[in-house]
Amino acid sequence: MMTPLRQKVIEFMILKGYAKATQQSYLAHIRYLAEFFHQSPEQLKEDDLRAYLLHCHVVKHWSYSSCRQFIHAARFLYDQVLKRPISRDELPLPPKAFKMPDLLSRSEVQKILHHCQDLKHRTGLMLAYGSGMRVSELVNLKVSDLDGERDTIRIRSGKGRKDRDVDFTSGIKQCLREYWKTYHPKEWIFYAKNPHNPIAVSSFQRAYTSAKLKAEVHKRGGIHALRHAFATHQLEAGMPLPRLQLLLGHAHITCTLRYTRWLKCSDDNKTSLFDLLTPSKDKEPS
Repeated sequence: MMTPLRQKVIEFMILKGYAKATQQSYLAHIRYLAEFFHQSPEQLKEDDLRAYLLHCHVVKHWSYSSCRQFIHAARFLYDQVLKRPISRDELPLPPKAFKMPDLLSRSEVQKILHHCQDLKHRTGLMLAYGSGMRVSELVNLKVSDLDGERDTIRIRSGKGRKDRDVDFTSGIKQCLREYWKTYHPKEWIFYAKNPHNPIAVSSFQRAYTSAKLKAEVHKRGGIHALRHAFATHQLEAGMPLPRLQLLLGHAHITCTLRYTRWLKCSDDNKTSLFDLLTPSKDKEPS
């Protein structure tokens, strides 16, 4: 049922240009809040919000990440839509934890790609790893986004609704040539059963998970691990951080710097640490 408040929230998010995933998340949290108290959020006070958040964390075992999502949704609702700002002291943001995902080695990536038998899915996974684009950007690629003369692929309306270019490498061109022989895309590069619609994100996610299981790669993480692997493997190969920042579409270089955490523990980077106590072979101590 579309209540006046829900309609107002949707209109505010559309005007602010929020991504569909953000809209769905905020609407879900607002609905859960209303269902918990059996009344409209308009009638609730800050004490109610704090009690609800405590219940979700202690009783429902919400993670701090889920708690943060609720707080952001609540602040949007009360601060911007209802014009009743919430005290930051009454509903503080919990600490944001950084859990280091498992990094795929280059050999593990190749195993996963090898065990993805479907040509469309394998080409998509190869493109994700070869360019570092997000899966949401991958499914929205159009034929017109490929620029062979400039060797670039245009990513339109990426995260933060920002356009950027990624490298159209010879390896990507080769896998797309093989793909073109079978699928002959006209508009969307990776189209659904109806060629006028793009393929669903979930299709690539399922393909990645299935290929990873067949390859017996047991590291945690979904298809986004290919983007992490791209970034870390490029750093290992000597790519400068500012260049990597542009390719990944990061607004702040601090986001790109996170990938340096993997350089010292990567299976493919055994020579990153020099043993300073071992004498150099070309110069003996006097």
